[in-house]
Amino acid sequence: MLVALAGCASHPENVCQDIGDCAQGGSSDWIASCQAEAKDLRDEAAAAGCASGFDAYFSCADSNYECHGATALFLGCADHLTALDACLANATANTSCIRLEVAEASCTTARPDAGSGLGTPPVCTAARDCQAKCYLASVSDVCAPQIDEIQTVSACAASCPP
Repeated sequence: MLVALAGCASHPENVCQDIGDCAQGGSSDWIASCQAEAKDLRDEAAAAGCASGFDAYFSCADSNYECHGATALFLGCADHLTALDACLANATANTSCIRLEVAEASCTTARPDAGSGLGTPPVCTAARDCQAKCYLASVSDVCAPQIDEIQTVSACAASCPP
């Protein structure tokens, strides 16, 4: 019985598989990257006290997947994603978003939006947290990323789960 359960994919793994099949031409590399990012996001969500929101969103997305052309849709899951994003935003101290913001504070050049009247930085959504994690993991100097590092960031961020 345990052997049979070990082969079952989790909701996030299924969502990544669905998106990969629909929007990424079934790319096994993209699917594997998405699944790894989803595991990391699950860990960060748990650390931020958002595990139930993470589980609710991915359970909904796994159950409500539709593919329209090359667009993966998860109908009826927007409220769950909004709740997860709000939870992560309220617990930013445990997210990659805040770690990136802290690292960027040491940069000597102003951010493009500094002083523009835009106010607070964007909300740390699940997608933005994953993208920040990709950036932090891929660049040696957050203030001066190299071209090849930016390409690595882009490749990583492209596999962030929704």
